[in-house]
Amino acid sequence: MTGTHLLIAAVIIAFVIAFIITMLVLNDSAKKIISTNTKLVENQNTLLEQNKMQGTELEKRLSELEEQKSELEQQKGKIEALQRQQEELAAQLRHGTVDEVTQLREQTRPHREHIELTADMTDEELMAWIDEQMDETRLFTDPDMTVKTMAKALGLTQKRLGGLFKNHPKYNSLGDYLNEKRVLYACRLLREEPHWTIEAVGTEAGFGGRRTFQTEVKRRLGVTPLQYRQAQALT
Repeated sequence: MTGTHLLIAAVIIAFVIAFIITMLVLNDSAKKIISTNTKLVENQNTLLEQNKMQGTELEKRLSELEEQKSELEQQKGKIEALQRQQEELAAQLRHGTVDEVTQLREQTRPHREHIELTADMTDEELMAWIDEQMDETRLFTDPDMTVKTMAKALGLTQKRLGGLFKNHPKYNSLGDYLNEKRVLYACRLLREEPHWTIEAVGTEAGFGGRRTFQTEVKRRLGVTPLQYRQAQALT
């Protein structure tokens, strides 16, 4: 009996050991399967996230394309409008615009006459002519007057007008000449408009500010505008 018992015990132990080994193998396999499945799930999640990002990028790109399409349609509309305007202008030119040409000719006539009149003038003659024009038109009262705007107003070229003051024996520049005209006109206003303020006289004469007005009058007359007015009131 003892030998039989030992055999049974050995068989049971062997069975238990085999069972344990089998469970260990199965557990290891299960772990591997779980690990594999986890990796698969992670990969799937990664792919889903990538697909989501790609979908977002595609939506963004589609939105950009829609905006570009809208801009192109707007540009197309503008181009079509410009083409229609060009066609209308071309039609007007083809049908003739004698009245408009005549009107344009009349508008430019003074400038053409000025150009013809001053073409052969000496510098002294041109300077005298400019003085007359300035006294009549009072262009100097524009504080923003430049060689360009003055030449255009008088029908002269910038080169001719600029050259006239470049080496002038009396004036250092066109600005110097304009300021003298402004001072002379301001003196007239100070005499004839005693109720006007000093600031109003300076502005009306074309000075951009009170300080410039004061400085120019003092430099040229030796007195301030107020002193000049007071002196004139005593005479």
